[in-house]
Amino acid sequence: MLRLKLSAPSMAQLWLLVALSAIAWSFGPICVRYAFAYELPPQLVAFGRLLMGMLAFTPYMLYRGSRQLRALPPKTLGLALAAGILQGINVTLMISSLQHISIVINQSLLNTIPLWVAVFEVTLLKARLSAKVWLGIAVAVVGGTLIAIATSDAPASIPGGNTSLGLLLAAVSACSASLYVIIGRKARGSMPFIPYIWLVYCAGAAVTFGIIAASDISLIGYDPRGYLWVLLLAVLAQIIGLGAFNFTLKFMSPTTLTMTMQAMPIMSACWAFLIFSEVPTAWQALGSVILLLGVTIVLWGQSQPRRARG
Repeated sequence: MLRLKLSAPSMAQLWLLVALSAIAWSFGPICVRYAFAYELPPQLVAFGRLLMGMLAFTPYMLYRGSRQLRALPPKTLGLALAAGILQGINVTLMISSLQHISIVINQSLLNTIPLWVAVFEVTLLKARLSAKVWLGIAVAVVGGTLIAIATSDAPASIPGGNTSLGLLLAAVSACSASLYVIIGRKARGSMPFIPYIWLVYCAGAAVTFGIIAASDISLIGYDPRGYLWVLLLAVLAQIIGLGAFNFTLKFMSPTTLTMTMQAMPIMSACWAFLIFSEVPTAWQALGSVILLLGVTIVLWGQSQPRRARG
């Protein structure tokens, strides 16, 4: 059998993939908004996103991925399934929060994932953080507090929304995503890329389906255009955005990638302004900038020990 050996991608190609990932991901909240316009419930939108992502990689799994899964130890498979459960919770809460708060606030709070990762590394993994990381956490807390004060007392920017509930959902979503990252790091270290994300998507889809069943929500009967927006959401956010990001992770520094992805909420806010005329208040904008600065400082601080260890 003839086997082609593919050369490693160049830095220019990798940065192109990073840009593609950020742009594709930034359109995710826009697709969610349009799906809501056709009255699709957030639980169904979350389920559709994860289900489509799973189906996209199922042909590969049927061809050769199943053998790779059988060769893995049960502990590794359990970690991947746990990561998938957390992603299902994360996606559902993130999408649900968009019923109550604007895209810019939603994305700003979800951008705190590196902060939660740092906190869990200290509390769960007993890691020691540098002074820069603690400074970044303090700055981000100031920004997050400012956003909460400026948003919770204001009229809901989303008709019929509950801003306090939206803030809570987005914050818990970021927290669950950080646990997904921590668990996923351990599982991904000993699993091939496609089997890992397929297993994660399977577990996430199962969780969201369970939420739908418990909520007595119908899977059918909605405007077909709503389903098309869910499909586009899956292609942009789940397959292209997450897929390109995870591919480049093999060749580029995680810190560099994560810092670059901080541009994503800014792009999402721009799309929301241009398409839906969502304009944050001056205090919300200031809080978002401070929060973004804090996250950047955390990522900068986290990169220092890695370089020091050489």
